[in-house]
Amino acid sequence: MVFSRRGFLKTGAGVAVASALRLEAAGTREDGRSAVGTPLLHVTDLFHPHGDPDDHFDLAVAFALALRGAVDLRGVVVDYPPDFRAGDPAVVAVAQLNRLTGRSVPVSIGTSLRLQHRRDALAGAPPQETAAVRFIHEQLRASERPVSLVCVGNAADVAAAALREPALFKEKCAGVSLNSGSAHDNPAKPEQLEFNVRLDPAAYAALFDLPCPLNWFPCWHVTEQRQCGADGSFFWLPHRDALSDISSGLANYFAYLFEKSADPKWLRAMKAQPPADLWEKILGEKRGMWSTASQFAAAGLTVTTDGEIVPAQEAGARAVFRMQHVEVTCADDGRTAWKRVETSTGRRMFAVSDVARYPAAMTRAVDTLFKLFS
Repeated sequence: MVFSRRGFLKTGAGVAVASALRLEAAGTREDGRSAVGTPLLHVTDLFHPHGDPDDHFDLAVAFALALRGAVDLRGVVVDYPPDFRAGDPAVVAVAQLNRLTGRSVPVSIGTSLRLQHRRDALAGAPPQETAAVRFIHEQLRASERPVSLVCVGNAADVAAAALREPALFKEKCAGVSLNSGSAHDNPAKPEQLEFNVRLDPAAYAALFDLPCPLNWFPCWHVTEQRQCGADGSFFWLPHRDALSDISSGLANYFAYLFEKSADPKWLRAMKAQPPADLWEKILGEKRGMWSTASQFAAAGLTVTTDGEIVPAQEAGARAVFRMQHVEVTCADDGRTAWKRVETSTGRRMFAVSDVARYPAAMTRAVDTLFKLFS
């Protein structure tokens, strides 16, 4: 059986295990929203058919952190797709995870416009181009506590929102976690920029001017080199290690993604197990991941070298990654210069503490989160 967990959960022992997993979400109200977790907005380039499946994994991590009680997921902003993408915003994916988790997380669609320069607040843009900007403002104003933003795609909506309301960001934004850029240029192609930076270099540069804390997670240690490094967030996630023992509902969420399904019954299809041959093919693949660490960090968490999810303040030398103070500047063309410092500058940068153990540790942490879905 591919999904032994479903049958197991019907037994008394299975019910006990499920209850234990749910206890990790202590602090979650009966209506499904976190009572104590960090208020969070997830800004993503999530499309169906997908551009890169890592964005669906990132979305599942965000919902799992909400199940755990680590975040209060207030909303999802999905980028307007560039012309070269096959798919449109995957609002269905958000709806599927809302169903699985009993939540009603709202979605807003981002702008199709590029910032003309790093001070471009999209003044005069029509309402449909600034809906996500207004949505971000509304969420910040409505929150009783500062909100964290995790940006895993285009930075345009976050940049324009901050440029329009800098005082609001200074008061109500706990920090922006920026998943873009490279820590070091590729010597063979020094002119090459990371993908998210190329989407809108002016917007990327604008985030380094934010009036609130910025946590920078370079996607690459060295640009476009798909290997772990001390200063880049990338790691390989073997599907079998993270997806083998998940619920049928979450398995169908991933199957719908990978099959690029056009089935209009995207909700009812989640009740049945995916076809065995399709699921075995999915399990045999691996996924490049960039943004997982930023989601843990936004929740005040880190991962130990053994793959445990723990509060960052308690991890000490066990942490497989940490955030370090930096002085960093970004030129108008999206090129950064940085150095580590001892005192706070309002800017922190991701650093891997144990490069050799980082991929396995992060994979185990994702596996732990995905087991929370019923």
